[in-house]
Amino acid sequence: MKPVKRKHIPRPTHFGKNLRFLRRMKGLSQSAIAKATDMTRNNIASYESGLVEPNAKNFYKVSKYFSVDPKKMLDSILSENPTEISQVDISTDNIVDQYLTDHMEQFVIQTNEMTKILEGYQTFYDLQRESTVDKSTRELYSTMDDLLSLLKSLIKSNWDLIQSVYPEEEE
Repeated sequence: MKPVKRKHIPRPTHFGKNLRFLRRMKGLSQSAIAKATDMTRNNIASYESGLVEPNAKNFYKVSKYFSVDPKKMLDSILSENPTEISQVDISTDNIVDQYLTDHMEQFVIQTNEMTKILEGYQTFYDLQRESTVDKSTRELYSTMDDLLSLLKSLIKSNWDLIQSVYPEEEE
């Protein structure tokens, strides 16, 4: 009797989550990242969704583009501790700096969570809107459009503020 050969199943990584987080922090589209790294937008979308893990070459390109340690890109959830990836040297010698650093980190985490929630609501809303088209719901849809637009604007302002605190490193 031959021994059963077991397949090695690689453990999942945090690459997709981290790619999406870093892209949002920089305020870039999937197309912009794809162009900068010589990939397609579909590659970036597939990586972010977790459907596909990048090959070594693409993984290295993305890590290098964002100046993030490749090990952190796989093993850490960067959105949980965004000051670790910042290129800004924030001195924590005094209590005020530490307080501001801690609160800014929480602000980044909450903004990332709000972005996920908005994407979920937008998808749900779009599906609901397609399934019902009677006149009585038009006013409701108009109100929902206004609310989603307001939330998008708030989240964009948050990401703009984050980018001003954690600016891109000059090339």
